[in-house]
Amino acid sequence: TSEENDMDKAIKETSILEEYNINWTQKLGAGISGPVRVCVKKSTQERFALKILLDRPKARNEVRLHMMCATHSNIVQIIEVFANSVQFPHESSPRARLLIVMEMMEGGELFHRISQHRHFTEKQASQVTKQDAPVKLCDFGFAKIDQGDLMTPQFTPYYVAPQVLEAQRRHQKEKSGIIPTSPTPYT
Repeated sequence: TSEENDMDKAIKETSILEEYNINWTQKLGAGISGPVRVCVKKSTQERFALKILLDRPKARNEVRLHMMCATHSNIVQIIEVFANSVQFPHESSPRARLLIVMEMMEGGELFHRISQHRHFTEKQASQVTKQDAPVKLCDFGFAKIDQGDLMTPQFTPYYVAPQVLEAQRRHQKEKSGIIPTSPTPYT
């Protein structure tokens, strides 16, 4: 599609190391499909988050969908994207990867904050979303464009609502004939 071609043109083939220093030892987190490191733009010394994905069609789709909504105030901005060969220490040879330079969110991961509590109540969750510092989405590994029916569940396992899992289990049982099909639609 033209959107895919536009995105492919926006991906830089030059080495990211010409413009950025990468701190390979400082891990900001790990997305569903790849690690996130810190990088610093050489010309400005500004810190950014660097997400590293294997360069596959699924990863390019993730980048394309993220770019489509990156202007929203609750979505982490993509600064630029590089397609480079990168070899990690445990690998025998370099592999084609997408290196996504994104705005740095200094507050850390919401999941880390949640995991520090034995219980994380709805009240605590609402306080996090209403605080002064913005909460932003940064991982589009499960994102897809739905054709309006919103029938295919797409979720990050750590954050999915229990109702979504229950509806998915019910749907699987109906498809398998374990339980009769409900008159209400699977949503």
